[in-house]
Amino acid sequence: MKRNDIILIFLLFIFAFALRFYDISYPAFRWGDEQGHVPAAVNYWSKGYFEPDNWEHPPLRHILLYGFLKIFGDNPYGWRMRNVLFGAAASVLTAFFAYAISGSRKTAALAGLLLAADPLHIVLSRYTFEEIYGGAFFLAAIVLFLMQKGRAWRLILSAFFMGCALAIKWYYVPVWLLIYALALAENRNYRDIRDALFVTSAWVLIPLTVYISSYYLWFGRGYLFSEFMEFTVNAYYALQSYTPEDYSANLFFLSHLNASEWFIKPIMAGQGTYLSPERCEFIIYGNNLPVWILTLPAMAATGIIALRRKSIRFGMPVLFFLSTYILFLFVKRPTFIYSSIPLLPFAFTAIALCISELSDRLNGKIFYVVLAVLLCWSLYVYPLVTAKKVPTAYYRFILDTADLKIL
Repeated sequence: MKRNDIILIFLLFIFAFALRFYDISYPAFRWGDEQGHVPAAVNYWSKGYFEPDNWEHPPLRHILLYGFLKIFGDNPYGWRMRNVLFGAAASVLTAFFAYAISGSRKTAALAGLLLAADPLHIVLSRYTFEEIYGGAFFLAAIVLFLMQKGRAWRLILSAFFMGCALAIKWYYVPVWLLIYALALAENRNYRDIRDALFVTSAWVLIPLTVYISSYYLWFGRGYLFSEFMEFTVNAYYALQSYTPEDYSANLFFLSHLNASEWFIKPIMAGQGTYLSPERCEFIIYGNNLPVWILTLPAMAATGIIALRRKSIRFGMPVLFFLSTYILFLFVKRPTFIYSSIPLLPFAFTAIALCISELSDRLNGKIFYVVLAVLLCWSLYVYPLVTAKKVPTAYYRFILDTADLKIL
């Protein structure tokens, strides 16, 4: 890696980190899911209990949060620094993914910047949402797989990170299985029994070992492996049985329940207050539609280009996006907007690929104009997702159309 590349990666990380870390101590009290996540982390580490958080999700999240609580203390930094760091790292990993797909530094920079400045990714990175650090582990696993170049240690490390992702949420199972198939197909590993056994041992057994190991403290309460299998089945059916009525009526995410809306309709929901007729303060969760609406056309264009070039690698953003998105489209339970986070690196990579291709064919300046416009819009929305006191008039058209809970 060249010196200039290292500098650019460092600057991208600092940019993403700054957007997530600025004023992270506000609010000074546990907000939203932090009220359940923080005590659950302590309970799991000390007693092996999941309460008061949801028991259905794997418990690596509790172990990670407890570690940050020990480092930073039981305060806003201890609650939120995990997501700040993993959120910034995800921006860099997105750039690495885009570069591994395209070989273009421009494409990598644009994809990384789009995630770094994405308002939804930023707001989730400032609290304790699992999608941020789970998505970072997931992306690290994919990047290492794409950059393995026949090196066994990279495949093993990739499998370890995939196990970490699975031990946080089950979103990542389809891509885990897809990469297993790709690893077997690569260099026709399936034809050599030794290679096939190595790939299977690494990519199947290591993630499963990490996943099961995350329940170590739960097993410490005296449970057997047979009970773990029963527990896992019960967790699956419990997650599938959720309906809107199972959530608090005050949950603002309930205004948008269908994943089919994520990339085609404006979604803005949150809570805050009007401090005066002129000023307001909100924390809003939503899709950044001026950017996100490019996703599906970009996926179609990227798929066509991949077919024409007969390149599986170029089509991987499409493969990974679809294999994950289909899960959300057909799952029975409500799908809230924050679940879209694992899709964003693939979406932004496809968008960056198409913009780069278009600028190379028409005019190189197009790339920089589009980059400036998209980043300016994302930064314009930034105050509305980070509880900054802003002039109401500047954001009236957003506030009037958003689903807001006024405190």
